[in-house]
Amino acid sequence: MSHPFEKMFDRAIKKSTPLDNAVLNEAEKLREKGYSPEEIMTVLRKLHKSLIDKDEAEVVGEAVEEFSRYVDE
Repeated sequence: MSHPFEKMFDRAIKKSTPLDNAVLNEAEKLREKGYSPEEIMTVLRKLHKSLIDKDEAEVVGEAVEEFSRYVDE
C-alpha cells in the first residue's frame, strides 16, 4: 500500500515547471500542516529512487535536496 503523500507528490510532479518545483511546494505545505519532516523526506526519497523519467527524477531530487534542511541527519 502506498503512502498518501505519494499520490500528492505524483500530481505535483506533473504541475512542476523548471522555475516552480511543485513537489517542494507540496512538501512545504505538509510540513506547515504539522506533518513530520522525517516522514515527508522518507516518502520523497522513496519516490526519487523509483522514478525512471530523468526530468521527473530531477524535480524530485531537487525537492529532496531543498527539503533536507528540515531533517537532522
